Amino acid sequence: MANNNKKVDNTVEEVDGAISKTELWLEKNQKNIMYALIAVVLVVAAVWGWNYLKANSNAKAENEIYSAQFLFESGDYEQALEGFEAVMNEYGSTNAGNLAKAYAGLCQKNLGNVQEAISLLKSYSGSDNVVAPAILCALGDCYVDTDNNNEAAKTFEKAAKAADNAEFTPLYLKKAGLAYEAAGDKASALKVYQSIRDNWFETSIGQLIDKYIVRVQ
Repeated sequence: MANNNKKVDNTVEEVDGAISKTELWLEKNQKNIMYALIAVVLVVAAVWGWNYLKANSNAKAENEIYSAQFLFESGDYEQALEGFEAVMNEYGSTNAGNLAKAYAGLCQKNLGNVQEAISLLKSYSGSDNVVAPAILCALGDCYVDTDNNNEAAKTFEKAAKAADNAEFTPLYLKKAGLAYEAAGDKASALKVYQSIRDNWFETSIGQLIDKYIVRVQ
């Protein structure tokens, strides 16, 4: 019985000792713990504040981009470019700012500044199946303008994959085939044309694709 009591006493002493060490560690590190908690709170607050400001900025950017879009649609590419660049510079991290990059690239392309257009169009980031593929197609056209037909063909194929619909995919694939032909790569052109026949034969482009296939065989 005495041995059991001694074991209990020893256990209590060990627990008390562990608690004392824990309290001592907490006292020594109290400031560090507090600073760490404050840092976490600040990070969370910063993320929330950034998201709020980003949403607010995007609304402002969308309002400012409308006038530039109107100028673009009317064919006044120089004035439109100035408007899109202003949105890019002030709201570059917003969705509207991202779209302004694409529009600015299209303006540069229409103004004949192909290298500037390529740089801007490449900087656009999107994942939808309408605008993003259209921007890739415009980028492919720029590569064609610079006689970089292999890169153009690859870019058109990316556009076709991103679109994944009967309205645009066959068109982009056809452009890819023509670019491969311009590059002298008939084998790749044939592969693309056959893809149109196999997967998009019911479309208007698919119905006429056989003559392109015959041409490169």
